[in-house]
Amino acid sequence: MDLTAVTLTELRYVVAVADTGHFGRAAEECHVSQPTLSTQIKKLEDQLGMSIFERTSKRVRLTAGERIVERARTILEEVRTIGDLARGHREPLDGPFRLGVIPTLGPYFLPWLRAMHKPATRSS
Repeated sequence: MDLTAVTLTELRYVVAVADTGHFGRAAEECHVSQPTLSTQIKKLEDQLGMSIFERTSKRVRLTAGERIVERARTILEEVRTIGDLARGHREPLDGPFRLGVIPTLGPYFLPWLRAMHKPATRSS
């Protein structure tokens, strides 16, 4: 079984179908047509040699694919984490900033800092 051709897109489609329980709603959520989503999931099922979903005219249920969906969720989360790490490297000063100030200095320093970083207000 060669799984080197499995794509993240296919995993996203599988998770979307598992979450919505419906191929059409999953396709809408993924911003693709329903035939495109169905074809990609079928391709993945063929590569795996098993059905992930049991399809009936009224609903879609997970078969033994529950564990596959769990792993797909984990893989997609790890990919998001990789993206966050890369973004943090490109923009090291992006994110929360915490400043510790001793209580005797706080009343003098913090009003000045707050005045410097007031959000811009829009006029109506």
